[in-house]
Amino acid sequence: MTFGAKLRGLLAERNIRQKEFAQLLHISPSTLNSYITDSRMPDHKLIKAIAELLDVTTDYLLDFRHADRPVTENELNFLRKLRALSTEDRATIIFLVDRLSEKNSVVLNLD
Repeated sequence: MTFGAKLRGLLAERNIRQKEFAQLLHISPSTLNSYITDSRMPDHKLIKAIAELLDVTTDYLLDFRHADRPVTENELNFLRKLRALSTEDRATIIFLVDRLSEKNSVVLNLD
């Protein structure tokens, strides 16, 4: 996915208007639009500012696949707790997560 597509998606997901976001970045709406349409690429300082404002990593914005969604501290804590469970209890939790994922049309692979 391109930088512009990610940016457009994040703004839509967070219900942020392009004009408002441009003001937060101290750039013109047309400059922001050029990033969203991938006709221009922001410099590294602006990429960092965009990432901070949208609470994502620069790796995510730049589509480095190894860091699409960084693991949060809560997720790490969950994983630690999951690993401490018995095999049977772990299987139960994975079953429940799978059912909830299906319910929410989200496919997760926790094996």
